[in-house]
Amino acid sequence: MKTEIQVLERLKDMIVTYLNENISICGSIRPENISQDNIEIDFPDTDNMRKNSMFYIQPDNEEIENLSMSSDLATMNVSICILCKGASSTMLIKKVFGYYSALYTMLRQKQTLDGYIESVNVVSMDYYPAVTASRNMTAIETQLQMQWAKEF
Repeated sequence: MKTEIQVLERLKDMIVTYLNENISICGSIRPENISQDNIEIDFPDTDNMRKNSMFYIQPDNEEIENLSMSSDLATMNVSICILCKGASSTMLIKKVFGYYSALYTMLRQKQTLDGYIESVNVVSMDYYPAVTASRNMTAIETQLQMQWAKEF
C-alpha cells in the first residue's frame, strides 16, 4: 500500500528530476536550477529558507472513498508554495512565475508521476506579491489534487 508520505516523497523526487528541463527564460530572467536542497515537505518557513528559491510541499487534507473490500481511493489535496527572495521585486516576480510555469508544465506532462499514482491535477494558483510584508520576497501557492488506490 502506498502511504501518503511515499506519495509526497515521489512528488518531491519528480520535481527534482523533471522541473529544471521545463524552466525557461521569463523576460531576461532565467530562474536557477532546483535541487533536493530547494524542496521541503513542510510548512513554508520564510525565516529559515536555506536557498533564495524554495518549494514547500504541504499536505492539506485527504478524502477516502471505499472502492472494494481490499482498496480505497485516496484523494489528497496538497499545496506547493514557491518562495523567492534576495532580488529586486521585478526579478522576483519573473522568477516565481518561471518556476510556477515549469511546475505546471511538468505536472501536465507527468500526470501519474510516471505511473506511481492515478493522477495529479493543478487545481488553482494564488500569487502573493509581498510575503511577510517584505518587498524582497514573493510567492506563489498552487493547489494540487492527487489520487491513488490504497490497496491493502
